[in-house]
Amino acid sequence: MENLEENKKLLKIPVRKKIKYMDGLRLNRAIISGVKFLISRQDYLNKINVFPVPDGDTGTNMAFTLSSIMEASIGQIEPRVDVFTKIISDAAIDGARGNSGVLIAQFFVGFGEGCEGKEKLDCHTLVKAFKNGSISAREAMEDPKEGTILTIFQDFSDEINKVVEDGTQDLYEIMKIGYKAACKSLEETPQKLKILKKAGVVDAGAQGFVDFLTGVLNFIEDGSLKDVDISTIAVKDTEANQEGHHMDEEIDINYRYCTECRIKGSNMDKKELRQKLKKIGDSLIVAGSKDRIHVHIHSNKPAQVFSMCERFGDVDEQKADDMFHQQQLLNTKNIEKRSVAIVTDSASDFMDDNLNIYVVPLRYNFGSKGYIDKVSQTSSEFYKELRDGKYHPQTSQPSAGDFKKQYQFLSSHYETIISLHIPKRLSGTYQSAKNASKQTPDAKITVIDTNNASVGNGLIVKYAAKLVKAGKSHEEVLSGINEAIEKTKIYVVLDNLNSAVKGGRLNPTVKMVSDFLNLKPIMSIKKDGTLGPIGAMWGKKNVPNKIANFISKKIDSNKLYDLAIAHSICEENAEHLRKLLYDKHQNIKSISILELGCALGSHTGPGTLSVGLQEHLSL
Repeated sequence: MENLEENKKLLKIPVRKKIKYMDGLRLNRAIISGVKFLISRQDYLNKINVFPVPDGDTGTNMAFTLSSIMEASIGQIEPRVDVFTKIISDAAIDGARGNSGVLIAQFFVGFGEGCEGKEKLDCHTLVKAFKNGSISAREAMEDPKEGTILTIFQDFSDEINKVVEDGTQDLYEIMKIGYKAACKSLEETPQKLKILKKAGVVDAGAQGFVDFLTGVLNFIEDGSLKDVDISTIAVKDTEANQEGHHMDEEIDINYRYCTECRIKGSNMDKKELRQKLKKIGDSLIVAGSKDRIHVHIHSNKPAQVFSMCERFGDVDEQKADDMFHQQQLLNTKNIEKRSVAIVTDSASDFMDDNLNIYVVPLRYNFGSKGYIDKVSQTSSEFYKELRDGKYHPQTSQPSAGDFKKQYQFLSSHYETIISLHIPKRLSGTYQSAKNASKQTPDAKITVIDTNNASVGNGLIVKYAAKLVKAGKSHEEVLSGINEAIEKTKIYVVLDNLNSAVKGGRLNPTVKMVSDFLNLKPIMSIKKDGTLGPIGAMWGKKNVPNKIANFISKKIDSNKLYDLAIAHSICEENAEHLRKLLYDKHQNIKSISILELGCALGSHTGPGTLSVGLQEHLSL
């Protein structure tokens, strides 16, 4: 029989040319194709996520991480492979999210290091880059486990190394053979991790990397960059594919917060940092380079994590996701409650009472030291630094990216999302949420300005969550929220106006007049969404009594009310105020007491009492 290649020539059948190298532009397009394919699969990856914790966000985190690569890649005309891989590895570290996201980011760091000094990616460089990436990702993790994305990295790397050693010089053939090895390795992940075998799924992170390779291979084979048709994706017939995965029993989570941050410095020692952090958590990954590090750890002490990291360089991009809350969402008992998700920001003060309210935190900083509101510091720590520190705190709203991550995660588990926020005249939080909703077009998201803050906003948010728990539809919840906004007011009494002036929320002239006349202004949010004085109290004695008298004038004896009191390290005054109000009014159904958030405390200072007053609303 004649040689097949000769037959093709005789029949004028085009023979695919061997691909001996890829320049920066070709690699750019191949990676974009891989990223697009993985992003199209993020919902499925969320559904099969059970390791290291079943928090249902592996797909979202990997999509977030690789989106940063794609954003850095699109429009990037860089012919040199080494320069291009440095660009995307830095982008990956900066944008990394979650366990698998940080590991794949570190893979790209190692991959880029394997391309140093190379203008083009030939077969030998490809092998070196993948090997470097695999080793780099494994070394970044304190306690690497087999049956995860790390195993796929290694098995793919080992296989393509064998192929090249055997003399193959075609990048497509090398990738195709490596891809088959990766798929086989993926199928074996349940045999290596008991939790996967019990759940009947493969590892979500490993699946994500195989999905990425699928997109890369598609580009190398077709030579064209195109949007992925999700309907053509073949997915194994598993329970997780159709309904989402649920464990028969609740997984024991040792640490509550999935904590992450980025460190920028010079000649940072990753090994030393890892040794210090491993004592306060697990699932530890210290990824990056000597001048740019991304830390991922599960810990009960996010503030301590950030403090340790600050010893090595400048810390930013802090986050601490509540994994207990995420696991609660994925529990089978809560499936019927997944119609509407309620989201707010940390300028809302409330007690959750197991209502599944999702909070996107504000941030604040003292000088260059940054904090996550209601996570990084206790109230006592905050006010001590406020009193003794060199800097007055500066606050910042959550970014659109913070909201987008939350929305993407929730849209995988809820039909609709309602996001409730403090007035746009007071903060950019509302606009960040609006921008994020536009960037998440596949999710049905309604963003609402509640014209309230602190416990006023908290009462509205709680009522919305109660409506959801009662089984109300999206439209019914919206109607209830509109009614709650009309029937909820917030009143704030500051001990002094120093913080309000320093934070830029109050004209210094108001403080001068107040101090001169020995007045305590009573602040509230006006109809236009601005905060301003609506009354005043004389003197500093018997403050709870004076506030109780003021609130009493706002209460109609023919109506029922729910109240909430927030305080900034003056709990005794708050308790006294509660007792006075209960004694004065038989028509108050409930009064809750809680601490005022630190971000708001930046503008109000210590000794503040905030009262939310809401006409009782039925379900």
